[in-house]
Parts: sequence; C-alpha cells; structure tokens
Amino acid sequence: MRYNRLEWRIDGFGATAMGHAYRRRGAWIGFLACALFAAVGCHRTPAEQAIRETIAAMQKAGEQHDIGAVVAPLADDFVGQGDEEGETLDRKNFQRYLTFVQMREGGTIHSTLGPITVALQGTDRATANFTVLITGGAGLLPADGQMEQVRTGWRLNGSKWQMISAEWKQSGSK
Repeated sequence: MRYNRLEWRIDGFGATAMGHAYRRRGAWIGFLACALFAAVGCHRTPAEQAIRETIAAMQKAGEQHDIGAVVAPLADDFVGQGDEEGETLDRKNFQRYLTFVQMREGGTIHSTLGPITVALQGTDRATANFTVLITGGAGLLPADGQMEQVRTGWRLNGSKWQMISAEWKQSGSK
C-alpha cells in the first residue's frame, strides 16, 4: 500500500497541504487577474468628458485644416442649422460648407472655445452648449472675431459619442 505524502506548512491561509495551497494561490491569482482585466476592460470615459474631448478635438482639427477630422464625429443623420438663412445642412453639406469657408478664408481660421456645458438625457443622449470665438481674415469671417452660441445634440453609438445636431447663432442675436 502506497501513501501520498503531503507536506504541511503554515501560510496566510492557515495550515494547508502544499498541493492545496498552490492550487488555492493559483485560484486567487487567477481571480485577481480576471478582476483587474475586467476593471480595465470596463473602464469608459465618462460621457461628459468624452463629449468635451470630442468637441475640443474637432476644434483642433479645424485649426489644422483637417475637415475630415472635424466631420468624423458627425452622425450620418446629422442636421445642422445656422442663423444666416435658416437652412439646414446634412453631414455632407456641412463638410462642403466648411471646405468653402476654409478656401475663402485662405486657411486663416482660428477658434477659441468657451466653457462647454454637457447635460445627459438618459444613458445614450446628451446636449452640449458652448460659445466659440471664430476669427478669420479678409473673407467671410471678421478678422477681429465673431462670437457664436452653439447648441449640439449627441447620441451614444456603441462606445463613441456622435453629434446628431447643431444649431449656432451669433452671440447677442435673437
């Protein structure tokens, strides 16, 4: 008759047989590793911060004359409305409008964002309101700047926030 010989030791889990202690330690390490990966994998940027960062990235892209990056966060069903003639612009026409303004201004468009106020509407919708000072040159935009009040609508699409609407009017206009 053969006996399995177990070595006993005292550790943080109490007195255990070595074979069981290693399995238990492996289980704890596995559990902690899974918990760590789950916490890292589930980490999402808070909605307000994600929207603010997206708006700031759009502003930066505009200053770098990257129209594609400006319109990238716009949803396919985006609708924009300015105060000039009250006409609406879909995503494609908004991109054309930005390209036209950029060509007309000779690439000298600058903008400064004011504070961005984000209001969540449930878990997948939000609005963001802000002011932006836009300066240009001798084209459509005055060299000394034009202050705009902007109201945007956002929708969560998977893990990314997309702008679904935008309204803008000159600050002080009704």
